[in-house]
Amino acid sequence: MYKHTQTGWMVIGTMIAGILFVAATGIYFKPRPETWFPLSLTMGLLAVMALVFGWLTVTVDHEAVRARFGIGLVRKTIRISDIREAVQVRNKWYYGWGLRMGPWGPMFNVSGLDAVEIANKDNSRFRIGTDEPEALLNAIKMRISV
Repeated sequence: MYKHTQTGWMVIGTMIAGILFVAATGIYFKPRPETWFPLSLTMGLLAVMALVFGWLTVTVDHEAVRARFGIGLVRKTIRISDIREAVQVRNKWYYGWGLRMGPWGPMFNVSGLDAVEIANKDNSRFRIGTDEPEALLNAIKMRISV
C-alpha cells in the first residue's frame, strides 16, 4: 500500500496572509461596527479554505487510487480496474495549484510541477500532483499489472 501526504505551504501561507491582511485592515482603518461581520466572515472563509485545500493525501491500495484534499471534503477515487495506464508528467507553472481543469481533464495539486496522469479505460484522464512522482507511479503500475 502507498500513502503520502504533501503539504501545500504556498496555499496555506496565502490563506494566512489573507487572514492577516483582513485583520490588519480591520484594525488599521477602524471600520464601523456593521463591517466587522463581513471582515470576520472573510477571515473564517480563508481559514476554511486552508483546511480544505492545504494538503493532499494520496493512497494506492488493491482497490483504488484515492486523492483527497485537506480534511477530505474534496476527494477523488479511481478504481484500479478502471485504469488503462499511468505516466509521469510535468505541469506547466501556469496550471496552478488546487483543483484544476485543463486539456488533460481534472487535476489535484498542492505544490510543485510534477504529477502522475492516470488514463482510464473510458479515455478520461486525471492528474495527481505529487512531490514523489516515481513512487506514486510505481505504486499504481504495480497494482494495474496484477
